[in-house]
Amino acid sequence: MLNQYTATITTNGSGAATVYLGDQVRGRIICFKYAPGTIDTGADLTITGETSAVAILTKANAGTATVWYYPLAISNQVSDGAASAISEVSVWVYVERIKVVVAQGGDTKTGTITVLVEEPTYG
Repeated sequence: MLNQYTATITTNGSGAATVYLGDQVRGRIICFKYAPGTIDTGADLTITGETSAVAILTKANAGTATVWYYPLAISNQVSDGAASAISEVSVWVYVERIKVVVAQGGDTKTGTITVLVEEPTYG
């Protein structure tokens, strides 16, 4: 089942914000829609799993246009754990919120971020 979670981002006086997407999210990250609204062009996004801290997406200078991101991770070789040049794999989260941290977004600016997650269905 495909689920969508959206949060409004409002930066503080120093241009920073932390928001969370979903609650007990579990599944494969499909994509993010970042709609910066009034957030400054130099804003940096860091997106992780709240509990696991699994890296999902890092984007410096995200810009002022609405954009879609489709994050993938580099797979690792079984033999030694080194990054593999063969393929990329989906990023998964399991029973946690998705944490979005914004830096350098400007004083009291607003935008939104949405994630689409393919969550397993049972039965």
